[in-house]
Amino acid sequence: MNQTLTMPGAEPFLFPGNRTGVLLIHGFTGSPAAMRGLGEFLSQNQGFTTLGIRLPGHGTQVDDLRRPAWRDWLTAVEDGINLLRGMSDRVYVAGLSMGGVLTLIAASRCEVHGVAALSTPYGLTGDWRVHFMRPLSLFVPKFKKLAAVGNRAETSYAYFVPHAIAEAAELAKLMQESLPKINIPVLLIQSRGDKVIEPNAMDLLSERIVTPRKETLWLEKSGHVITLDEEHEIVFSKVADFFRAIS
Repeated sequence: MNQTLTMPGAEPFLFPGNRTGVLLIHGFTGSPAAMRGLGEFLSQNQGFTTLGIRLPGHGTQVDDLRRPAWRDWLTAVEDGINLLRGMSDRVYVAGLSMGGVLTLIAASRCEVHGVAALSTPYGLTGDWRVHFMRPLSLFVPKFKKLAAVGNRAETSYAYFVPHAIAEAAELAKLMQESLPKINIPVLLIQSRGDKVIEPNAMDLLSERIVTPRKETLWLEKSGHVITLDEEHEIVFSKVADFFRAIS
């Protein structure tokens, strides 16, 4: 009898390939399922070695999100980069939503050669309710998500956890401070139909990232989880072309 703690479909993955490695980071309350298709595409079409990590507190049960701090998520990313470095000559990173936040932080402080940030928010501090999440967590352990948030196919939780939202806000602050320090190639992709992040999040990020090699792509038909939406093939091809071009 299978009694594993990980939700079916939320397992991390590794697709071995050549000496170019790509770390893939899922989003807040999601799981590696959101990045598996991209990982398979990069492995099968480009021959890249792709590693999809599972962030602490994700892909198990929602109450597990009451424990991790933002440092735990960033440490998991650093672990993934170090693992890939052992089997790769060049390492790239791609992340979705909060995974994109982690990706841009990694771009400013880790030894990677290029990154792709997908559906990445600029910050959570613009919403006044975020400032109350830490005290709220003492009384309300979780609350139901809005219908617009998440995608069932990504094996995402159906609830938000106030403690985790407060930690994600701290992570966004760190990302904002990190943006001017990025000096490696960056790809930013956002959909105009994204109802989760700021409508101009990509513009805000692009204005503050001053690296010489920077590309952006607007999608027209997708929601927030663009790696699973109807334009996912466009996303996969763009990420593959970008990483191949800077190799």
